[in-house]
Formats: sequence, structure tokens, C-alpha cells
Amino acid sequence: MRTFRNQLVLITGASSGIGRALAGEFARHGARLALVARNAEKLKAVAQSLPGEHLVLPADVTKPDEVARAVTAAGRIDMLVNNAGIGYCGKVADTPLDDYRAVFETNFFGVFHFLQAVIPGMIERRSGLIVQISSVNGFCSVPLSSAYCASKFALEGMSQSARIELYRHNVRMLIVRPGVIDTEFFDHAKNFRQNNPFPLRHLMPAEVAAAQIVRAAARGKRELVLTPEGKALWWLKRFSPALVDRILLHYIKPRSITA
Repeated sequence: MRTFRNQLVLITGASSGIGRALAGEFARHGARLALVARNAEKLKAVAQSLPGEHLVLPADVTKPDEVARAVTAAGRIDMLVNNAGIGYCGKVADTPLDDYRAVFETNFFGVFHFLQAVIPGMIERRSGLIVQISSVNGFCSVPLSSAYCASKFALEGMSQSARIELYRHNVRMLIVRPGVIDTEFFDHAKNFRQNNPFPLRHLMPAEVAAAQIVRAAARGKRELVLTPEGKALWWLKRFSPALVDRILLHYIKPRSITA
């Protein structure tokens, strides 16, 4: 079992949602935190709500120079949690290229920037843990979310390659695939409220998700799928992908998904 006491954990997207819940859970386990997000005031509020002294590092994950400054200011990083992400709801044919790029800039390249900034130090010390917050949409695409799903599929590919590359350096990686979690994510996702065809029921509280993520990290798990619906989708997608398609079609029949 890994212990997090006095370990420095850098969390991106720490001002809300799963990131904020993870900050609370890691602090409860005695970790020191480096909290990263764009909104400095929200980060300060999170830091002040936690026991102990923690670093507040405002940064935009899409800007490599800001990422580099945050990593330098943090110092020795024992654990990186790549959590920052944005959503988007819209048909492939109707999604502007700039919106597609914006989703990738945060969900994929933002993670890439932090990996490149943090990995060299972990390799040099021959120790470290990286937690990649992916999604069930990283293995199962759904209609009207192609930009988000594509970014998470890309994140999965990069994460699985990096995990193998880092293994001989004693740097481990946990890939987390949340289902539907009760956070502000859906309020911030562009076009979500007006276009999403799927019911949002039985949402897992962010604090429950955070506790499961920290437990999996402590136990050295490689993968974690969150929520009962997410786990069911994981197995259905493996053994009956056609059934998954039929289930998804059930929700979008009243809508047109063609151009």
C-alpha cells in the first residue's frame, strides 16, 4: 500500500468537481498539494478549506509556458493527477473546427504538457505516480459527443503508451474512467444542457469518486472504472458492442443525428 503522507501531489482542474474532491481526499491522507486551475480565487478557497499548507498555482493547462512555471514552482512532484477537462455536446457535422480543437487543447494537449514537464524529474528520481482521469467515453463513444469522446480516446492511447515506457523507471500510472459523476462538469460543457439526450440519474458524488481513486492509487491499481453504469458499459462494450449501439440509439431516436 502506497502512503501519501508528506508526498507532494499536483492536481490539475483542482478548483471544482473531481479535482476539488481529490484535493480534500489527499489532504485527509496527509499529502501536500499543488493545486492547479485557471481561477486563482477558487483555488485559494479550496486551499483554505483544507488542513495543512498547500500551494496555489494558477495556470492554463493549454499554455506550455504556464504549465512549466507551475511545475517549477511546485518543486519535487511525487504524484501528478491530470484531471482538468472540458466537455462539448454536438453532432460531428455541426461542430466547428475551433470547438473541436479547444476540446483537444484541454483534454489531450493539456495532459501532454504536464506529462512532458513532470516525467523527467520522476525518471531521474526513479519514483512517481501519475493518475490520468479519462472517461468511460475513452472506450465507448456516444452520439452528440464526438469531440469529447475523440479527445478521451486519444488520451487513452497516450496514457497506455506512456505507462509501458515509464515502467522500467519505477514510475507507475493509474488510468481512471469515470462514469457520470455529480459535478459542475455538465453545466460547463458547451451546448450540453440543450443537446444532451441522455438522462442524468444516479450520479455518483464527487467525494465518493475521489475516495475510490485515492484507494486505487494507494493499492497500485493500473485501471479503475467508476460507477455501476460505467462498469456495466465496460463489460458490455467488450462482449456485445452491437447491444451497446442499440442501447444508445434508444436515446437518440427522437433526434436527427445526421447532418
